[in-house]
Amino acid sequence: MARVSCPGLHAAGIEVNMGNLFSHEDIRNTYEPITDHILTRDIILKYARNDRDIRDVALEGLDLSGVREALDLGCGYGFFMERLGGRLHEGAGILGIDVIDRHNRDRFLQTARSMDYRGTFIHGHADLIRDFETGRFDLIVASYSLYFFPHLVGEIARVLSKDGIFIAVTHSRYSLNEVTRFVPLCMEKAGIVPPGEIAINRLFQAFSLEDGGEVLSRHFASVERIVYPNTLLFPLEGVEDCVSYLDKKRHLIMKDVAETHPQKLEDMVLYFQGMLYEHARLHGEVVITKDDAVFRCRSPFAERS
Repeated sequence: MARVSCPGLHAAGIEVNMGNLFSHEDIRNTYEPITDHILTRDIILKYARNDRDIRDVALEGLDLSGVREALDLGCGYGFFMERLGGRLHEGAGILGIDVIDRHNRDRFLQTARSMDYRGTFIHGHADLIRDFETGRFDLIVASYSLYFFPHLVGEIARVLSKDGIFIAVTHSRYSLNEVTRFVPLCMEKAGIVPPGEIAINRLFQAFSLEDGGEVLSRHFASVERIVYPNTLLFPLEGVEDCVSYLDKKRHLIMKDVAETHPQKLEDMVLYFQGMLYEHARLHGEVVITKDDAVFRCRSPFAERS
């Protein structure tokens, strides 16, 4: 596990506003069914070569007993919050914000209650934090979500207390590249001219293991990066699980086609799955890059009133 500390780093970085790269509908289609989300998590756990839970890695060694108010941006059903039980101040409040309301709200609030925390769920985009008062939260978490709103890092620093901590969990810019490389090939097969860079790759590049520190160091005096190396290894007999895992992400992986040639989306999915099966047959397995990173940020130096 590589650990890099970057105190006082002020490297220049360009924040990318993802704008409408992925719509709320794309996100809902990918993350809304909780059962699908849990199935995806279970597949990752089954085939991951790194057997540590990244949430435990993110929280290792941290004393969060003084946290009275926490914010979970892109909280979903409370995946990260599940690991906060007994770590925060007694009766702490956890506010979750997510663009998906259906099912997430009830599960999130139920989890908070089970840990004796005060849970609040807001249905909406992360931009809502612009209306929060400065220094409101002692802990802010963005678990696999910050690449949807990297333009808000300055606002995150503003609403974090001066002694608080911001934890961001994100992917490598090279995540899934063994299989996303099939997308342009499938587009050509479907008679579609592929873009220079498909949308899912641009999403990963917006805030990644490799470049995230540059963005964060513009707003935090201390940025610690913990690299979480991982691959998913699907043997030939597990290729169906691989297909299922990637199909849950079809609205992200196939965004370019769904947006410009929706009538060809089903053909694209069939071409894509066919290439997966052929790759598994030829190589006896499918190996997918799943490297992630945890960033732990302290000492926000956003302008404060």
